[in-house]
Amino acid sequence: MKKVIYLLGLITLVSIVSCEREETSESINMVNLTGKWEVNAYLDSTLIFGPFMVNTLQSTSSTGDSITIWDSETKFWDFQVKASTQGEEGTFETELSKCQTSEKAIGIKIFNGKMQSNSIYFEIQFEDDLIPYGQTYRLKGHRV
Repeated sequence: MKKVIYLLGLITLVSIVSCEREETSESINMVNLTGKWEVNAYLDSTLIFGPFMVNTLQSTSSTGDSITIWDSETKFWDFQVKASTQGEEGTFETELSKCQTSEKAIGIKIFNGKMQSNSIYFEIQFEDDLIPYGQTYRLKGHRV
């Protein structure tokens, strides 16, 4: 009888531990960084352009997680750039990346990038602006 009680207790303990592990793995909330976004561009709080479409594509490699961001309609600025990400937090940034659509490899900086399930926000500067990196454009919008 002691063996049966011991065996039932062991099965119950294993069940509890496995349930706790399952809950823990589900509690990690990864943000999906791949998507299509309708955004507007602002200087400070003034709307200067939009709406227009921006696409994002998340990738993982041995060097870390990254996201590619591009103006899919090339209406605002013809850019495509990679930025490093923190997928768990939905954040992304790049101190300086080269534009992948520019023959001259124009520099682009992205700051304070943040995605939530249905919204995106980031600040971007361009080397080929009137004053290189002189304006910080704030792009914000929603998933489509």
